[in-house]
Amino acid sequence: MSQVTQPYTRTFSGSVGAGIGSLMGGRQYYILEHRISSRYHRAGESQEIIVDQIEIGRASSCQVRFDESFATVSRRHAAIVREGDKWKLLQLSKTNPTFLNGNPVGHEWYLQSGDEIQLSIGGPKLGFIIPAANRTGTIGMTRRLSLFGKQALLPYRRAIALLSIALLLAIGGLTSWKLYGDKITGKQIMDLTEKADSLEQASIAQYELFQAQQDSITDALNNTKKNLAKTQQELANEKKRNAQMKKDLENRIKKLQTTPPQTTKPGKVGATTVNNKAIEACLPYVYFIFVDYVELILPNGEKRYLQNYKWSGTGFLLNDGRLVTARHIIEPWFFINNERDTTNIQVNLLANNLGKVTAHFVAISQSGDKFTFTSNNAVCDRSNDKTINFDGYQMKINNSDVNDWAYLKTNRKGGLTMDKQASKNLQRGVELTILGFPMGLGVNSANDIKPVWGTAKTASEGLNRGVILTTDTGFEQGNSGGPVFYTDPNGKLIVVGIVSGGAGRTTGFIVPISSIF
Repeated sequence: MSQVTQPYTRTFSGSVGAGIGSLMGGRQYYILEHRISSRYHRAGESQEIIVDQIEIGRASSCQVRFDESFATVSRRHAAIVREGDKWKLLQLSKTNPTFLNGNPVGHEWYLQSGDEIQLSIGGPKLGFIIPAANRTGTIGMTRRLSLFGKQALLPYRRAIALLSIALLLAIGGLTSWKLYGDKITGKQIMDLTEKADSLEQASIAQYELFQAQQDSITDALNNTKKNLAKTQQELANEKKRNAQMKKDLENRIKKLQTTPPQTTKPGKVGATTVNNKAIEACLPYVYFIFVDYVELILPNGEKRYLQNYKWSGTGFLLNDGRLVTARHIIEPWFFINNERDTTNIQVNLLANNLGKVTAHFVAISQSGDKFTFTSNNAVCDRSNDKTINFDGYQMKINNSDVNDWAYLKTNRKGGLTMDKQASKNLQRGVELTILGFPMGLGVNSANDIKPVWGTAKTASEGLNRGVILTTDTGFEQGNSGGPVFYTDPNGKLIVVGIVSGGAGRTTGFIVPISSIF
């Protein structure tokens, strides 16, 4: 029957005191039979218990211990204590139940030989057996000493050193009393006993505080391992989901690198309402930009390559020798759209917690100009980036559309003309011209680069929250980083912005060229 007696507390006498008595051979003991294998015990193993109280759980101070793979077993799950000539099972965990012969133990329950103890639903089981000859004297002395260390001393490893000193003092006091009985009073013996008791309780409290700290550290390490395992699984899932897309991009890059030069084609035919002469003058300065490879440099200098992490975009050359593009082309891992953007989330976590991520790019223009650069060469504005916590790890993400720009200095001559002032003061309804490579279109081979023409209209007067809003937007993914022009009174195309992103089906926003300067 369940019967609540006094509240359970771990005592020195129930552990070390009972253990010392068991060494003498005259105390009762029982056996716990393990019915499932764990890190510490195999199935079928019999464990003799020679002390008056033990704890069962995952904590390192438990005499009957289960490893971390038993998630439903609490750190201090249950206890078995002696009461007179009987043994009882106590529930310690506040979250996970304990069962005796299939019945839940509310607080405590007296045990009988042949009972079965189970920790949580579906958890490990232990058989409780009282042998016919249940005196510890029937156990060999070597075995008793081993059990004494594992059961009696285990919870009090730190306390034992101090208690040893108390024991020596007590022995010294008793010797003095025996030799000089007329000089030591009963009060002095009581004082010595009280000091020993006080020392014992202080040692026990110190050990239990230490053990709580150790358990907290163990829990934190286990959570870290789980988070790492979760991240690794997400990386594996993302790799499977994007396999085809990455394969297509790799095939396109391979084609760029291997297709031989093509012969000159016949002249163009057809008519257009666009000022082709003005557009043709700009085409040599519009570049298709794609990733060659991405590397992660660890703190010790070792390199790892993220070979399947690739993308492309557009850039353009200004007449001051700078190649301009969007920052999300140079550092896409800083631009997290939502929690489903797992690839950029994972690379961001690597960049901010494990090492430095560097993207290696190739830029090709219609004129045949080709060069390489890295994300480290680019100038970006990270002043508005914000730091957030993601499952216990640090992430930094872009927090401003106005900062979606990047540039690098080159030694190239010629380029596009830009107008900083006009980029901030465009009227509503102004026709804009856009050149780039939407969805990778316009890239036929390494020697056949043809930027695609697109259009948009300004949706509001001047800047809105620092960017140029557009409507009737005709640019898609791949145009990002491309030049946005307005036509001056002489019919010349003048750069006023950089393609950034789309806000809706036919709307978008453009970073004004004035943001760079």
